[in-house]
Amino acid sequence: MVANTEILSDEHIIELFFSRDEVAIKSVEAKYGNYLHTIAVNILSNSEDCEECKSDTYLALWNYIPPDRPSNFKAYVAKIIRNISINKYNEKTRQKRIPSEYTLSLEELNECIPDKNDVETAYDAKHLQQVINSFVLSLSHRRRYIFICRYFCGDSINAIASSLKISGSMVFYELAKIRKQLKNTLKQEGFWNERNEAR
Repeated sequence: MVANTEILSDEHIIELFFSRDEVAIKSVEAKYGNYLHTIAVNILSNSEDCEECKSDTYLALWNYIPPDRPSNFKAYVAKIIRNISINKYNEKTRQKRIPSEYTLSLEELNECIPDKNDVETAYDAKHLQQVINSFVLSLSHRRRYIFICRYFCGDSINAIASSLKISGSMVFYELAKIRKQLKNTLKQEGFWNERNEAR
């Protein structure tokens, strides 16, 4: 049994999943519980829903590993809880609008991401994903961190500023520059037209 204070390596945790040892779940909670809660709460703004999403994430990990053997375990668990939280968010917003950092970050990206009606085929959607992934990888380390924190994890501007030890206005400025760069990249790749400008 793992002591409450013992933090295992990602490789050890993965081996516990492969051994079907339930200590794997406790180890993920000990190491990444707060991180997962932050991602979920940024999307859902509801602590009870966040705990449900965390539980669903642990179940998904149990079901996916094995056969999956993720090379970046932290990113892997973050992607799972993000998808689960977004699904929960979409369920909730069918009934009512939920204000959250996720909502705000989506509204920010509306100015540079093409309308879904403009991305008509699965090929176009896949190509758009590849263009955005390449764009993010081309950013400086700091801008990549800011982009991922804001638009993947849904972190607030103040939280990002605090983690980088810079002002909120500097983060706001950096995000505006990143969105402008992204918009230009999407124009070059043909994912932009006059209808987007009118939005």
